[in-house]
Formats: sequence, structure tokens, C-alpha cells
Amino acid sequence: MDLNTLRAKVNDHKPELILPERPIFTAVMIPLVEKAGQLHVLFEVRSADIAQGGEVSFPGGHVEPGEDAGETARRETCEELLLRPGQVEILAPMHRMTDRGRLIIDSFVGLLRDYEDSFSLSEVERVFTVPLDWLLANPPEIYRAEMEFQLEADFPYELIPGGRDYPFFRPQRRFYFYRREEAVIWGMTADLLYHFIEFLKRGDRP
Repeated sequence: MDLNTLRAKVNDHKPELILPERPIFTAVMIPLVEKAGQLHVLFEVRSADIAQGGEVSFPGGHVEPGEDAGETARRETCEELLLRPGQVEILAPMHRMTDRGRLIIDSFVGLLRDYEDSFSLSEVERVFTVPLDWLLANPPEIYRAEMEFQLEADFPYELIPGGRDYPFFRPQRRFYFYRREEAVIWGMTADLLYHFIEFLKRGDRP
């Protein structure tokens, strides 16, 4: 390959995200409902019959072929909360998050219109809401952890300087916990919630 061929190849190239494996794209909705003129964030408690049963989550799921992330967030919200598409107004895309590996999550904030506490029993055990003003006034508990990984038994330590004593990078992670009487909000749901709330707070700061 000569220089002219290389220049043509890289012309207008945009940075690409390198992930350990083929990514799985998902999308979730941060649903808002109005109660007595005040906004509340709606949460689901997952059915015991599905993965991560009993945990608190936002509506969401895998992006299907032919969908964009916003369409996925609306579709999953309608399916899980038994709503019509016209009842779900997407206000804005919020954040893209990875689980430090294969999963890519796009979040959206949306408004639910004429919502009457309906949900699909096959996916949701119950729902509850938290006033947005409470979340703005009450930051979560934050805990830090060093993530560890395991290498395969036949990993070729002999090929790297220091062998088994090589100082492999161990990424740090923060865990957010919101304690409520209704449930504890933590994990990726709390991550997305925290960054959404921090985004809302920015306008209040000098």
C-alpha cells in the first residue's frame, strides 16, 4: 500500500469505538409522569420470571433490526407499561453508557400521557414513582470498587514483561444507591438516573 492509497483510505474517517466483543445495542426510557402538577420518575420492579427479577429498572430492551434507539425505547415502554405509542413523548436523548464490555445502552427521557399505573405482568411485578424534586435534592450514596477480571488458564504470561506479576489495569467503578421505602435503586438504572439528575442540576450551578 502506498501513501496515496492510505490517504484515500483514511480521508474523512471518524473515530471508531473498540469493544472487546461484538456489541449488543439496547435502549431504555427514563419515564416521567405528572402528578398534581409535579413531575415524577417512574420505575419498574422486574418480574421474578425474567432475568434480574426483583430489581428496579427503566423500560427498555434490545434494539431490533430496522429500529433506531429511540424507537426501541418507545416500543419497549409501550409493551411493558401497556401504552399506545401516542402516549409516550420522547423529550430528548440523554446518555450512552457501556457496561465496560459488550452492552451499549442509549437512554431517553420521555413523558407518559394519561398513564394509569398499567403494566405487563409477564415483565413487571409492580411500578412506583419518585418525585423529581426529591431526586434533585437527595444525592445517592456512592461506593467505589476496583473491578477484577480472570484470565484463561492457558493465558501466555511468558509472552509479557513481568509474567504473572504484570500490573494489569483494573478499572474503577462507582456504584450509586438511592434508598427509598418502595425499593432500592442501584446498578445501571441508578447510573443512568444519576447522570440524568446531574444534567438537570447543571443549570443551577454558577
